[in-house]
Order: sequence, then structure tokens, then C-alpha cells
Amino acid sequence: MQRAAVAKTSYSDEELALKSRYFAQMLQSIELLHRRFLDVITAELGRREKALSAVQALILSHASDRPLSLGQLQALGHYEGTNLSYNVGKLAESGFIILSRPEWDKRSSVIELTAEGQEVASLIARTIDEHSASLASIGITGDELSLLTRTLKGLHRLWSA
Repeated sequence: MQRAAVAKTSYSDEELALKSRYFAQMLQSIELLHRRFLDVITAELGRREKALSAVQALILSHASDRPLSLGQLQALGHYEGTNLSYNVGKLAESGFIILSRPEWDKRSSVIELTAEGQEVASLIARTIDEHSASLASIGITGDELSLLTRTLKGLHRLWSA
């Protein structure tokens, strides 16, 4: 007969301090990794002579599968510190997206990628694939990546509640 795992509910001061320190280090690492990821995208866009920001390229990447409303796009992406409406407007002006209003809701805006927008979204997907293929060379296994993903999703749920 298996016993259900019981979560530990009381910690010593030393355990809490250690947990707090590791948590703070993890949060700092996430922030730094996000910045490095934007740097990787910026470098890739520069090599391809694409005149848009890394955040704009990520917007295209998130919207590559189907037309999305701005609300859906904001829920999918990580655009803190940026103005989504501004970036979407710039993408439309530059010909990366088509911005339209659906018949059923004139208050909403829907974006759809143009061929040029799809090209950038594909570039981002290839860049991610190339970098994920190199994870084994730095000792990151699929199991570790899976655990990390589950952990980060758990934090997202905690802070989204």
C-alpha cells in the first residue's frame, strides 16, 4: 500500500533562509535568461537584416499559427515593460501583420501575419530549435528540462491565482 506524500508545512529559520535565497537566485536567473534570449533574437535579426525589435519578433512568433486578438496575444506573451498596441501598430506599418476588426466585435483587433511576418516567425522557430539542439552539449537532459518546465509552470500558476 502506498502512502500519499505529505507536504512539509513547518521549516526551521535556516531552511526558510536557504529556500528564500535559492528562490531569489532562481528569479534573478530567469530575468537574466530572458534578457539573453532577447539578445540572441536581436543578433539573429541583425544577421538577417530585419528591421524590428526582439519583442516585435516574439509577437510574430506567438501569432504565427492563427489570427489572434490583441487580448489573446497579451495572454500568450511576455510583454511587460512594452506597449503591445505600439508594437502591433509598428508591425502593421512595416508590413509584418494585417490588423483588422472582426465583424462580431468592432472593439477588438485581430492580427494575422503577412508572408514577411511568417518569415520572421519561422526564423525565431529555427533559432529556438538550433539552441534546443545544443542543450545536451552543456549537460542539460530532457528530464531536467521537463522538470524545470513543470517547476516554472507551477510558479506561474501560483502567481496567477
